[in-house]
Amino acid sequence: MDNKFKIVLFAYNFPHRKTVDFINKIYAVGFSISLILAANFVKINKPKSAFNYKAFKSISPEELAETHKIPYYVVKHNSLKAQNLLKQYEINFGIISGSRILSKEIISLVRCGILNFHPGILPMIRGLDSILWSIYKEQAIGVTVHLINEYIDSGLLVQKKTIIIDKNDNLQSLFEKNYQLQLDLIPISLNLIFNDINCYNQFDKLEKKFNYNSYMPYGLQLGLKPKIISYIKKFS
Repeated sequence: MDNKFKIVLFAYNFPHRKTVDFINKIYAVGFSISLILAANFVKINKPKSAFNYKAFKSISPEELAETHKIPYYVVKHNSLKAQNLLKQYEINFGIISGSRILSKEIISLVRCGILNFHPGILPMIRGLDSILWSIYKEQAIGVTVHLINEYIDSGLLVQKKTIIIDKNDNLQSLFEKNYQLQLDLIPISLNLIFNDINCYNQFDKLEKKFNYNSYMPYGLQLGLKPKIISYIKKFS
């Protein structure tokens, strides 16, 4: 990796599959992390789920950080302490594996950009519960990699790819395929940016012309159940 890039990983400070898998993937493909800013768990009011998702066990991200000797701080991502740590470690690039909305102040401190892997096709599927809303709106399921700005699910488009749907898929397998696609796009996106900093000029701006989705209400989830089979049939 070009030494001019010093990466911060915005993460969660509890056993979190995406954070652990992102760390493993970043190191497996030859990159390294200079700093991890890990936010504690915060309980969020959200609708109950109409679907039974398979739970994945994960180790603590802090354990993995110790293995790779990555400086690890438990901190609120938009705090003054986080700002000071970004300056102290001379961070100029970021990756999000787990975070709430980052403030304009934090974003501006990371001058080469902060990369987000959104589990939906932007700008059509913005916000939360991306796969459920993709099915509801009959949009393709996939991942959008983008350099964020102060607006939700906006910024510069780096990569966009949809999953391949098979007639034997179900909701669980759709989620897993989309998750694995996020991991697959890590080396592709980082190599694109790190090998040519001038590539930023080629990235399209993501428009905010579609509404932001919150968590799907329980009633809509129930109505979605019979649509899943027809959705898979249509897109396979």
